[in-house]
Amino acid sequence: MLASIRRKLGQLKANTSGNATLLVALGVPALIGGSGLAVDTAQWYMWKRELQFAVDQAALAGAWARSDSDTASTYSARAQTEYAANVAAVTSIDTTPNVSLADYNGGDNNSVVVSASAARRLPFSAFLTGRTTTVTAYAQATFSEGESYTACLIATDEDDSGAVTIGGNASLTAACGIAALSTSDSSITINGQPTLDPGWVVSAGGIDSWIEEHTDAEIHEYMNGLSDPFAALTTPTPSPNPAQSYACVPGSTTTTGDRRTRTDTIYTYWKGSNTSNATQLATYAGTGFLANATGTWGAWSYNISLPANTVDGTTNVDGAPTWTQVSGSGSKKVYRKRVYKTYSEHANTVTVTTQEGATLNQGTYTGGFDVRCTTVLNPGVYVINGGRVKITGQYQVTGSGVLFILKNGAYIDIAGGSNITLTGASSGQLQQIGGLSAAQADQFDGMLVFEDRASDGTNNRNSFNGNSSTILNGKIYLPKSDVTFNGTAGITSACLLIAARNITLGGTTNMSTFCPSGMEHDDEVSTGRATVKLVA
Repeated sequence: MLASIRRKLGQLKANTSGNATLLVALGVPALIGGSGLAVDTAQWYMWKRELQFAVDQAALAGAWARSDSDTASTYSARAQTEYAANVAAVTSIDTTPNVSLADYNGGDNNSVVVSASAARRLPFSAFLTGRTTTVTAYAQATFSEGESYTACLIATDEDDSGAVTIGGNASLTAACGIAALSTSDSSITINGQPTLDPGWVVSAGGIDSWIEEHTDAEIHEYMNGLSDPFAALTTPTPSPNPAQSYACVPGSTTTTGDRRTRTDTIYTYWKGSNTSNATQLATYAGTGFLANATGTWGAWSYNISLPANTVDGTTNVDGAPTWTQVSGSGSKKVYRKRVYKTYSEHANTVTVTTQEGATLNQGTYTGGFDVRCTTVLNPGVYVINGGRVKITGQYQVTGSGVLFILKNGAYIDIAGGSNITLTGASSGQLQQIGGLSAAQADQFDGMLVFEDRASDGTNNRNSFNGNSSTILNGKIYLPKSDVTFNGTAGITSACLLIAARNITLGGTTNMSTFCPSGMEHDDEVSTGRATVKLVA
């Protein structure tokens, strides 16, 4: 048997006819199988690419939604919408994507996971396996919410060293934030041993290591995206804008009250050669005698102006006498003297003494002004065209609803001990009194001092040296000038914010709050940029 098989194989080997047919017959199954596998593999690859791209985009969309608190709850819907927008070939064979949250790299639900699959029977693979082919795709995207920062002290210079300098024994415990836009490695510096609790300190440059070593403040240095919150503001022009000047009006004393009067007629008798040497007679009943006559009280006059310092009660004054000879001759002449005596009764008297003072109104003050007496600033926009506004310690200054515009190098200097209350103008006041448009008035709402960007600016001439009687409510913006702050300031109706080219807090600074209770700063130096990254 085996010998027969060997013989047949030998004959087949020796036969040279029909080789091509045999090879083709043997190769056809492999050719057909390879072609079928290629077609199916191309299908799988297309499904996989489309599914993977769709779940990648869905995961990113869901992560972006989660990174914003306003849209966080919509992440699943956003992911599914994005998935649907990126599938085409697998639309009829894919599953609804599964969208969920997952922990990533130690975080808690800080990523969005999306998975999907597509399944279909393909001719060749189904013939070989007897099963439907399923392709799956998975994607994971992490997210982090962007952080926004406000600040009560903002240095706007972009490259100065010591843009914010805190010196001596300054005390700043307001926990309202310090920001510097300077990219200098020493943008915020400490000179001395201050007491600090600023809450957070942010800078486009470096921050003195003293702050990290001696406080619990959040430190964020070399940050990108910091900006001047008032950079878009343009200098307003009030309307009307008359030329104005400063003048003190002398003080005065005025008295008002009620008054009624009566007039009595009084007769006396005198004896002598003339009225100059006559002596009064104790009694007289002779020729020409007239009896005294008592008048009647007139009606009350109410709330009338009275001589200064008049008090309640009755006073009298004698009129000029009239002399009449009634008898005798020579040294025995007798004279009758008549006097009208007027009585005044006063009631409800009020005496008001006013100090020397000045009342100012909206307009342009060329050269500025130095406060020289008690001063009231009526609501409005005060354009200081060069010079200064200097407020010294002995005078009271009040102004509610005011906005100072500093032009041509003008600056403001508030000396220690001043009894000052200044409050920035509201949007409504800026529209009604200042004549600003509604849009611009809204931008300047609460602004107390604004420096024109075309101004020359000043170095260390803007100065605030306050005490417990200094009340500053509003925003102070000096983009071209430096400012020095010493002492303290009270806050009663609006947050105090100081934004200047450079800021120096002197050794006597003592600020524990920049906002009244229940209020907080809302002008952001960083709006926060969310980060999203595809990690799987």
